[in-house]
Amino acid sequence: MKKVFSISTKQTAFTLAEGDTHVVTCDNNRKVAFTLAEVLITLGIIGVVAAMTMPSLIVNYQKKQTVTQLKKAYSELYQAIKVSEKDYGTIEGWSLDGNLQEQIEDFSSNYLFPNIKILKSCIPSSNECWADNVLSLGGVEPLYDNPKNGARASFIAASGYTVYYWLHGTGGWFWVDINGLKKPNTIGKDIFVLYLTFSQTTSNACPEGTLNRVGFFPLGASCEAIKDRASLLDGSNYACKKNSSLKTAGAYCGALIMFDGWEIKKDYPW
Repeated sequence: MKKVFSISTKQTAFTLAEGDTHVVTCDNNRKVAFTLAEVLITLGIIGVVAAMTMPSLIVNYQKKQTVTQLKKAYSELYQAIKVSEKDYGTIEGWSLDGNLQEQIEDFSSNYLFPNIKILKSCIPSSNECWADNVLSLGGVEPLYDNPKNGARASFIAASGYTVYYWLHGTGGWFWVDINGLKKPNTIGKDIFVLYLTFSQTTSNACPEGTLNRVGFFPLGASCEAIKDRASLLDGSNYACKKNSSLKTAGAYCGALIMFDGWEIKKDYPW
């Protein structure tokens, strides 16, 4: 009679050591992996999605940074004037005698600089404190630098922004570049216009939160100019309008951002 031997089809991968309770078999040691084609397809999909979303994310980040820096510069300038008014009385009583050059020097040393941290001041203004070739929102050189309007000054704030400013009979102008001497040096992008009025006025036409003494042009100059949001976008030669060949285009952009609750909305001419 022939002996029949039985051979198991499942072999143990290793000998069970003393104290162990599990055995790994060859059948359970199966490996799973992606093919090269699958990896390349996945990477391609990720790249397409990134290419579609990154520009939008970058723009949104730039807008938020612009608002943050603008709000900080505005707050510092406003507080500087308010502190001086507290110490010396309202602007109407400030001692600003002499010619325009002497007035800007007195205004800077006595009422402005003591209340703002300054890295460098330029009186008269120079390209060490203010960028050359500033452009309007439409891409042309603006009209802000007219020597007949009086002496100009500029400074670099410790917070990183620069200011180009001058005085005249009823007030003064502050052109604020929120990223200093860096480009694009364009009104409505990184440069915004504030106005300082020497006469204390109030108006129901001003949006809530608008300050009478220092405001984004035209809020500081004439609150009556603001009847609705449309007037800031397309209401005059100073409107926040990109497709314009006017040298003053974009001067209302700071007022528009403030009017919108410190936000750059979708229809802003970015």
